[in-house]
Amino acid sequence: MNKLLILNLYYAPESFGGATIVVEQTARRLRENHDWSVLIVTTIRDHSLPRYALRRYKIDGIDIVAINVPTELQGEAAYKNAEIARRVVEIARAFQADICHCHAIQVLGCDYFDELRDIGTKIAITAHDCWWICERQFMINSDGFYCNQWALDDAQCAQCSSDHRMQVKRNVYLQTQLAKVDLTLFPSAFHRDLHLENGIEEDSSFVNKNGVTLPLPNYPAVREAALGTRTHTVFGFVGGPGLIKGSEQIIRAFNEIERTDYTLQVVDAAGNVGSSWVDRDYWHIPGKVEFVPPYRQDVMDGFFSGIDVLLFPSQWKESFGLTVREALVRNVWVISTDSGGVAEDLEDGVNASVIPFGSGVKELRSCIEQAMERKDWKSYNNPSAYKIRGFDEQAKELSDYFRAVLD
Repeated sequence: MNKLLILNLYYAPESFGGATIVVEQTARRLRENHDWSVLIVTTIRDHSLPRYALRRYKIDGIDIVAINVPTELQGEAAYKNAEIARRVVEIARAFQADICHCHAIQVLGCDYFDELRDIGTKIAITAHDCWWICERQFMINSDGFYCNQWALDDAQCAQCSSDHRMQVKRNVYLQTQLAKVDLTLFPSAFHRDLHLENGIEEDSSFVNKNGVTLPLPNYPAVREAALGTRTHTVFGFVGGPGLIKGSEQIIRAFNEIERTDYTLQVVDAAGNVGSSWVDRDYWHIPGKVEFVPPYRQDVMDGFFSGIDVLLFPSQWKESFGLTVREALVRNVWVISTDSGGVAEDLEDGVNASVIPFGSGVKELRSCIEQAMERKDWKSYNNPSAYKIRGFDEQAKELSDYFRAVLD
């Protein structure tokens, strides 16, 4: 049985972000369905433990080792940390890992690649965001807007950095580390193309499109019961407050609409990490606002069955957009910007209202108003829902990529 070491910043019980969902769902399937022995390395922040101490636990049959990292890791320590590297190599050597798969590794860094290669461990990465090519991780400039670069220009990036010399040093180091990687994966064609434009090796780079948790067989009945006899439109939003996920545009759009016969359901996903996005002053709109707790993967049918439209006006070029696919496969209409990998499964007028990236509140407001006028949400079915794949298919493809590297 081949041994797979997986690194990700978060892991259950701290399940936060799309990358973590992908890691949790594929890890279990790789172990159960594809004959991989799996060990997770993640992080915790526990002031009762010494720095860099290890905590071992098990969830859903998966063994996890968590490294207790300091909360104040910044600058070079967030991508090149000798203490973390030492722990990762110790774990990999004891586990005798055949492959180390790095997902979201901000804080964990990548200062262990040479040692892993020395002990014969192959290295794979999945780039869920722009961490490898952008110091700010999401290509959001110092003014809080997407910088909209394609081939990143050092002079333009310098305007966003507090220490340009350290930024250049980081870029050079990460490019050097990337050259040591055996397999580089991306969740969408858009994200792969962006990284190829910025020097990533093409021959070892592939798309491993994210899967989603598919609806249960009884979902149509659950949705019919949830929609009931109501006559107003229910919108859902899963992003947090702030500019980047589009919440500010959503609030402004609703405040420009005089109607109040609608509900906006805001998922308080920050609850997964002991925080909260509930702030009624921030979410002040004429209509009704409901805050709903974060949903687990096994009960998401309950949330999506109760909304008519998912709002996803992202203000950065997303690598994928897991929530959008979760909605599409459950016959929920999507109002979204044309934001990178998100748009690859959207068909304007068929399963979504697609807003040009960079457009203003006016376009979003118009789409929301059109959604309020529609009366057929109870009977709507996405004709392209079959194109959305599940985690089973993603895990199978991932396993095939790994075995090709070993072969």
